[in-house]
Amino acid sequence: MVFDRFKRRHNLDKYNIHFHGLRHTFSNMLFELNENPKVIQQLLCHKDVKTTITVYNSVNSEYVREATDRLNTKIQEHEQERETEQEIDDLSDEEIERQIRELEKLQERKRRRKEKDFEM
Repeated sequence: MVFDRFKRRHNLDKYNIHFHGLRHTFSNMLFELNENPKVIQQLLCHKDVKTTITVYNSVNSEYVREATDRLNTKIQEHEQERETEQEIDDLSDEEIERQIRELEKLQERKRRRKEKDFEM
């Protein structure tokens, strides 16, 4: 077999590397890159995408951790948005107007500073 000759030529026969294992590694890498399972199916020449998904998609702990981290991040972002919305809802009209005046003052100071810098 070509693969066996390749392993001998490169002194890899002492390692437990099999061609079929490389197919699994290849498909797992594509799954971890969120590649479309139908694309992976075609690359592996499977007739049914179920084979690609169930047999050639190993999930290790790192893959699971990354997925749960992404989900936790989204949940935290959503909670922060809701808290911010609640804080805004809790503000009185007077407080909103006061904050707007403060922002307008800051913008005016910034504008003056730019004008002063431009004059130099």
